[in-house]
Amino acid sequence: MIKKLLLRSLAIAVIVFFWQFISHAAANLHGSSQQYLAKQDTIMTFLKSMDIQQGEYLLPQIDPNKPNPSMSDWEPLMGKPWLFLRYYESRQNVMGISLLRGFITDWIFGLILLMILSSFGPVNLKKSMGLCMAIAIMNFIVIPYTNHIWYPKADILVSLLDCVLPMLIIAFLNARYWHPETMVKAA
Repeated sequence: MIKKLLLRSLAIAVIVFFWQFISHAAANLHGSSQQYLAKQDTIMTFLKSMDIQQGEYLLPQIDPNKPNPSMSDWEPLMGKPWLFLRYYESRQNVMGISLLRGFITDWIFGLILLMILSSFGPVNLKKSMGLCMAIAIMNFIVIPYTNHIWYPKADILVSLLDCVLPMLIIAFLNARYWHPETMVKAA
């Protein structure tokens, strides 16, 4: 039983990991959220001269030291340009470690997903698709879409595809090989 769980969760990890590779690198489906800016050197030089601490920033922002801030303090900022700035002091090439961490994360996801799917027992393809799509849509709604509501992203539909496509493959494998309804009929 443990061997099956490990092999199936590894299969899920491979599916998710390779889809992420295709989506982010091979097909560059997320390119719209990481576009090239011709004035990047000027911007980077300016930011470096500002001695900004590494971190994330929402610009413009109300000074957190302002006494008694209220919603009216935001009014002068409405209708004006704004941005999110994610600033790192040094770009590091940690591809191997990042790939390993990503794969391990996908494997943990696979283990958790299998525990959820196995609790439903044997399923047909329709039920497996329904379960997996429900999980995929929940994953999309909770993080990418909720963040998109407040801070719109150009690649939000690709994020939906990232949640749904691997789960379609997993749903098929679940119904066909891992928890097929035929297990009950054969017994």
